[in-house]
Amino acid sequence: MKSFTQAALAGASAFLIFICSAKAEDLPGRPDVVIKALVDRIYVMGETSGGVEDMMAAEAKAADDIRQYIASGATAGLLEEEKGQQSPLMTAAYMGYPNVVSALLTSRLVKAHINDADEMGLTPWIAAVFSMKQTLWTCNPAVLDNPFKFIPMFVTQPYYTSNSVPPYKKARELLEAAGATHDMAQAKTVWLTACENQSAATKAKVKASTDLQKTVQDIGAADLNTQVTKLMQKAGVVK
Repeated sequence: MKSFTQAALAGASAFLIFICSAKAEDLPGRPDVVIKALVDRIYVMGETSGGVEDMMAAEAKAADDIRQYIASGATAGLLEEEKGQQSPLMTAAYMGYPNVVSALLTSRLVKAHINDADEMGLTPWIAAVFSMKQTLWTCNPAVLDNPFKFIPMFVTQPYYTSNSVPPYKKARELLEAAGATHDMAQAKTVWLTACENQSAATKAKVKASTDLQKTVQDIGAADLNTQVTKLMQKAGVVK
């Protein structure tokens, strides 16, 4: 008959085998899965309640899940897994999720790749500077005429514009504090290359800018206000 100690060791070994054989995607908190769910959740909130506090809470909860995942020692899904696919850090910076950025940076693996760039030259820091959820229509005005792209962005604006902590500014600061290269000249080069359809006025302001993030956010806010006014006039709400 096995002793109690032998039985306990056998049970522990079986448990470890079970844990090691579990698929990484089955583990709770996998960053790429959590971020995708967060994007969907904030969109649904925008379509329904529109409550910025709920959006902020959802982002904080996602960050907690990712932080716990990293603390467990798991590494699956922390980096870009396929060519052309964004890493979770890039996505979090692009979407303006500072708490998620902070959580991801608790991983040494993620920090070691903090300056990874895509084929266009976009890094997580540059993505945060671009603030695309507030400026995509400035980069590409055609977005304003595409309801499938414009409406999802419009309904989530409270998260960005009514947030007590400006998301993109905070994400940028966190990346800089963690050692991200912050080259404003390079950011402007990438913007000017990527935003082929921006207006001549926008291009001139970008070239003259000393802080691209503030410049494009200010232009983006003005462009959005103009679009909303046009829509209200079309609906007969204002003259």
